[in-house]
Amino acid sequence: MSTGSPFLWYRDKDSLKIGEVNRYLIRYRRVDPSRHEIFFRLKNVEKTTIRAIHLLNGPFIVYCHVVPCNYDPKKRFVPEDMESNREVVFRNSIKPNQAFNVKLYLNGNSLLKKEDDEDIFQWEVDVVSQIVITRNTKINYDLMIGDDLSSMKRLNHSALQHTLTTLGTKTSTSIGLNSGPVEDDDGVIGESRNPQLQVFKRNTHDIWSNEPRYADKPVQLIWLTHGILSNLTADMLYLKDTLEDRVNNDNILVRGFNGNAGKTEKGVKKLGIAAGNALIDLIEKRKYNFDKISFIGHSLGGLVQLYTIKYILSVKGTSYFEQHGIEPINLISLASPFLGILSEMSFLIAWFLDLGTLGKTGRDLTLSKTIPSLLSLNADEDKSAFKPLLETLPDDPLQTFLGKFKHLTLYANAVNDGIVPLRTSALLYLDWEALGDVTELKKNKKAKLDHQHQEDSHSLATNTTRDTVGEIPGDDLSDSSESNKKGVGSVYKQLLSLNFNLANQETSDKPPIKHKLSRKEKRFLRITAKGTDNISDPVEDEPEDNELLPTVSPPSKSTTSGTSETQKLTIPPKASAFESAINALICPIPSTRYVTNPESRDYVIFHDRFYHFKNLPKDDPKSKREWLKLFIFNYNNDWKMTKQVNIAKKYHTNQLNWRKVLVNLPPDAHNNIVVRRRFANGYGWGVIEHICGKWTAHVGHIRKWGNTG
Repeated sequence: MSTGSPFLWYRDKDSLKIGEVNRYLIRYRRVDPSRHEIFFRLKNVEKTTIRAIHLLNGPFIVYCHVVPCNYDPKKRFVPEDMESNREVVFRNSIKPNQAFNVKLYLNGNSLLKKEDDEDIFQWEVDVVSQIVITRNTKINYDLMIGDDLSSMKRLNHSALQHTLTTLGTKTSTSIGLNSGPVEDDDGVIGESRNPQLQVFKRNTHDIWSNEPRYADKPVQLIWLTHGILSNLTADMLYLKDTLEDRVNNDNILVRGFNGNAGKTEKGVKKLGIAAGNALIDLIEKRKYNFDKISFIGHSLGGLVQLYTIKYILSVKGTSYFEQHGIEPINLISLASPFLGILSEMSFLIAWFLDLGTLGKTGRDLTLSKTIPSLLSLNADEDKSAFKPLLETLPDDPLQTFLGKFKHLTLYANAVNDGIVPLRTSALLYLDWEALGDVTELKKNKKAKLDHQHQEDSHSLATNTTRDTVGEIPGDDLSDSSESNKKGVGSVYKQLLSLNFNLANQETSDKPPIKHKLSRKEKRFLRITAKGTDNISDPVEDEPEDNELLPTVSPPSKSTTSGTSETQKLTIPPKASAFESAINALICPIPSTRYVTNPESRDYVIFHDRFYHFKNLPKDDPKSKREWLKLFIFNYNNDWKMTKQVNIAKKYHTNQLNWRKVLVNLPPDAHNNIVVRRRFANGYGWGVIEHICGKWTAHVGHIRKWGNTG
């Protein structure tokens, strides 16, 4: 024990940059049976004044959670005293000069094992940087473990508080373990001063440098790609941890490229090339024998990973992966803007993006035309060099290579995502009437999180070509069936509160109110397609007698006229980009009951279907004749839809079968879908479990720490 402060058993002072994480494993051997608690304290020691400045370099806040070793999110967790200590605790935003104090209970929830008649307790702690903009600044924190919280607070206050952040100076101080042992008044930083306490620390590099389970056997590489204003190492850490815990059938290695963090504005092309070079380097180093590869991308990362693949095929040859004996398995996207955000954003926001906000990436997302340099043009290139990047992205060689993946899967937020709304993340074509599946999920009390941990009930058949297609309705709705009288809108109204234009909509058995179809409703009808529960099931043109969901019949001549009247169609409302931005900063966090009781969690997957396409809706000649008028007088509507339709068709061919999974998450849905922070974004746990169900069943929740005694 140190002679300085007997109450202080361990102290670590370190700093975190963008995407950095420090993980601590705290292990305590109890010698005195009368001791029932010890204390953990984490303080952000940046100056308070930094909260109001350098917003473009921050935010200078850290996330932290403390979890006892016997916590399992799939089992009911019962704290010893819920009112005084929840035991599983987290803080999403520890601001400059704020502290996070936790009482570590020595009880059954933290009991790891008994050894030599002594109890050994264990907790896991993650300290995560919340910086999202710059790669140069960092946040300093002070972590302490001891048996007297009041004395630890006084010790914290007595120390000279200084910032590690560069505030207009040319140099910055650094206190950490990387520069060797550092001492303060109470001993060596980062070393235990109590023989009963062990603390194992892993930094970002340690966490992301693990080896596959069997390094000498064939390895499946899972390549992760982060999204806009995001980073790989911190924001996709939960996904990495869960894949490594859950996927035991395959010998996997989870990797990605973190060099794009803080470089969102560079554009999809440059981001994809940088990630592609990193992937090529990993494959050609031949440290492991890769025989399979899967890609998972979140948000902008879905586009970046597509360009990564296209770049590799372009510079290394279309048979590059085959030459290295690597088979494509999964291509998975989470809320990715495949079609850009042209129709989803308001004119003002789209205009700002087009002007250069978010740099080239903003122009890519608004489908702005590119201006290639003279050096990039040659005799072999055609007019495609001047087209928007997202319009040419799915062209060959990418389109052909996509057909080689066994599984093409996208996850899309149906609600509460104003960053990447449903239409663009779901590749436009959806079985709109089948969204009523959510009715049964909401009514069925057993459809909770426990279903998400079971083997996936849907077929995981390969991405083979099928001749059957979903019928694409025309400009009208048929109300011939009894089930159709309630309409698609009533389903949204009852369960998703998507009652955008339901002021006069009847939900009873009374005849529906008739009205003329609006242009917006006709646009949605043109992108309605049928999906199936199994990729091997045929898609029938008409519903079976026992089908519960309403179906849209092909339009007749009388119903396609401009004077036709039919039942009103409810269209999902656009999510607010402004509201989503606010929710990202002040996001609703899961309750204690949600964290500790799996039965309290709703089943978040409500639409999971395969889509096979042979034919797509034919272009409307009238829209081509009127494109100039639409461009001038209807900037934000039809002409943008036409662009998105053209892109969507390239992803839907008879060689490509998509599994489309829609989720219902509360705000902040865009970050929840990837579980950016393990507990703060815990509403998305079901999505990650659903992804992992594609590989294998769960093998255990205790994370491997190697030889830690």
